[in-house]
Formats: sequence, C-alpha cells, structure tokens
Amino acid sequence: MKKSLLFLLILLLPSAGLFAHPHMFVDMKLKAVFNEDSFVGVEVDWLFDQVFTGSVLMDNNIGWKDSFTDDEIEIIKSTSFVNLVNYNYFTYFNVGSRMTTAKTYTDFTAYMKDNRLGYKFFLPYEGENPSAKEVRIAVYDKTFFTDIAYVEDNPASVDAPADKQIEWELSENKNAPIYYDNTVQTVAREGTVYSGQAFPIELVLTVK
Repeated sequence: MKKSLLFLLILLLPSAGLFAHPHMFVDMKLKAVFNEDSFVGVEVDWLFDQVFTGSVLMDNNIGWKDSFTDDEIEIIKSTSFVNLVNYNYFTYFNVGSRMTTAKTYTDFTAYMKDNRLGYKFFLPYEGENPSAKEVRIAVYDKTFFTDIAYVEDNPASVDAPADKQIEWELSENKNAPIYYDNTVQTVAREGTVYSGQAFPIELVLTVK
C-alpha cells in the first residue's frame, strides 16, 4: 500500500450533493538536492494512471509506445505540462519556517513505464534562507482533482555532497489542514471516520 500524501478522509452523504473526488492518480518519488552551502531544489518523478496516459497520447496523436522521441517530449511538455506553472507544480516549500511555492522548472522529460506516462523534472528553490537547517516539501493538489501519493519503495532520496549529513522522513502536517468539503461534516461508518478534511504528508529534511 502506497504512502499517500494526503490522508484522504472523504465524506459521502446522499444529501451532500456533488463532493470533490480525484480524477487523476499519480505515483511520486522526490529527490532533494543540496550543494555545499544550501538547499537547491527538488527533482520530481511522477507516474500517471493509464487513463490520463491514454488521454495525453490520444490528444497529441502519439502512439502507445515504450519511449518517446525528442519531438514527442516537446509536444507533451507544451500541451500537457507547462500549464502546471499556474498551479505551482502542486509543490510547496517550507524552508526555515518560510513558505513559498515552486515557480519554474528545468530538465523536463517524459517517459513510459508499465504502459504509464511519466514526467521527470526539477524545481529550483527560489525562496529565502536556503541554508536553513530544516526543509519541508509538500506536493498536493488543493482542489483534490489530482491524488498524488509516494511510491512504496524508495519514495524519497537526497543528492548532497559526501560531507553533508542530511536526514529525511515523511511526516503528516496536522497544522496545515486542507478542506475539500466546505461543510466540513464528518460521519462514522464501520469504525472509520470520514470528513472533508485532509492533511499533507511532507518530506522533512534535517541538515545536521
């Protein structure tokens, strides 16, 4: 079972009307990058569900294949990726207790794995205090249209100089609730409580 970025506690009542639910599913790996002095950014690896994969390939008249040409990668980037800047690539940085969002990217590529479309790209950190001793990275869609979850095996890693000691963990942030249902109701069913509230799972990095 994958480690979800959000503990998705969903309320579904007949009288509640239309309730937010995900339409796209993404498995994710993160690699935090540091240089000798500071936090540089994060490499993001997303693997999409087959429905979204088929939609992107069909919309761009690209056959279902094992790999893409450079031209096909550029087409996928221009039609299906670059618009994510309007959503800050669903990525939030908290560095030294200062919150900021991802604003640009580098090194984009698209690939296929297990008949699923993947994106790999780098998000530079452009906020303040990059030499802070604690870095928190959260990746989630506030609209709940996209459900993003860490892969079970090797969900995160660190790229840093050999003499720089950095520890990481995945941690639920109870101080940053996300509300998908504006009524914020709750209901218990068979011992499980559902609500329109969820909490992001952050990649927490500590520089020793």
